[in-house]
Amino acid sequence: MAENRKFLDRLLDDYSNSFDITRGFEIGSVKAEAYGYFSTISEKYVISPKANLWSIHGYEHILFLEKDKVTLQDLESVKALMAEHMAPELVCKGNKYPEKDHMYSYLTIAFLSKTSPDEEVINALRKFRYEKNYLMTIRGHVEGHVVLMDLSTGKAAANKPAKHLAAYYEKIFDA
Repeated sequence: MAENRKFLDRLLDDYSNSFDITRGFEIGSVKAEAYGYFSTISEKYVISPKANLWSIHGYEHILFLEKDKVTLQDLESVKALMAEHMAPELVCKGNKYPEKDHMYSYLTIAFLSKTSPDEEVINALRKFRYEKNYLMTIRGHVEGHVVLMDLSTGKAAANKPAKHLAAYYEKIFDA
């Protein structure tokens, strides 16, 4: 258990270089160990920032969830969490659409599993997909990322959009 906590602490410490981290976060009925928030703005202007041609805003919202063992039901629950709470509350902030100039938001779930998941869970994870467009992408889109860190083996797996996170989590685990 202490090793699991050390991994989470190392992971959050590394994320805190570019994310705002809140420990003990709750959304919907889910209690996360931590929540991370990242935002970026890109702009193009002529001569002065007052002559702005365009702006785009990008975000990532990440929830860190500890589980004894991740199941297929957990993956279904995450999809519902993204659709019913993360997108409406974190991306749209209670409005029908995200803010003007919103381009993308990544909704990331990081499962920290104490034991190895079944092979069918890993296969379902790799096929996991959640996407939502706002006004035919005029107000951007959201994309679901899910990474599962097996704390018993130090191995990570992720869905296709989050595959870069698997190697990152394994690197933090080995540090």
